[in-house]
Amino acid sequence: MTRISIAVTLGLAIALLVAAGVSEQTKEVPKTIPDFEVHGISFTECACTAYACPCRSNGHPTHGGCDAADFAYIQHGHFGNVKMDGFKAVIVGDLIDMDASKVKGTVYFDEKSTPEQQEAFKQMIAFMFAWNPPKIDNVKVVPIEFSESADHNTYTLTIPGILEEKAVMKRDKEGKPLHTVPAMDLWGNKITYVDNVVFKYHDKGIGEWDLSGRQANVKEINTTKAMWEQKKMLIQHGDMSGNWTAEQRKMIEHEGMKVE
Repeated sequence: MTRISIAVTLGLAIALLVAAGVSEQTKEVPKTIPDFEVHGISFTECACTAYACPCRSNGHPTHGGCDAADFAYIQHGHFGNVKMDGFKAVIVGDLIDMDASKVKGTVYFDEKSTPEQQEAFKQMIAFMFAWNPPKIDNVKVVPIEFSESADHNTYTLTIPGILEEKAVMKRDKEGKPLHTVPAMDLWGNKITYVDNVVFKYHDKGIGEWDLSGRQANVKEINTTKAMWEQKKMLIQHGDMSGNWTAEQRKMIEHEGMKVE
């Protein structure tokens, strides 16, 4: 895999929550912004059932709400004239909930990100989901350490003293990922489920959990402004009914994937 959140501030997992209660007519592209194109990797771990996150397939979280951490690493890309190369951020909190008023999170920006990158990313995500931003309780600038093994099977994410994540991908005899499925996601239309080996979070006064063994996934990021303008994202056609909509089914089949 190649290497890659903030609505008004950031929001990676917002891609899943915003569809709840939002009509198709509401999902119009907001005001004009500069052209953007980003490439990289996203890594998500949450409280949902391993290998069966209902949020990704047009449903609500397994437990009603969903404590989660959504990580984004932009290997290379741009937003207007701003280079986004090397940008990293994580949003942690109850990122998806049947009760949208409970959705909230803390945003962690990597200490190496620039103010220009942070502002560009805010605008990019707000463009995608301006109609239903989450409540951002805190924004922190911290060291974020991410690694992908040489064989592209092991992923680790650490915010020293706050967040620890590790996941391992399963592959078939030919080396292909075993659990790639269509998904409603901010950055694209498919994810690959991985084994959640470690998912521990502790930020005093904010939150604490050990959700090791629950849901985890990774996905390549190859996202452009045009994809959103042309409504090519599964998330733009969801209704959180628990089943794929007719339009989503057409899109999934068109992309050569199976409707599950």
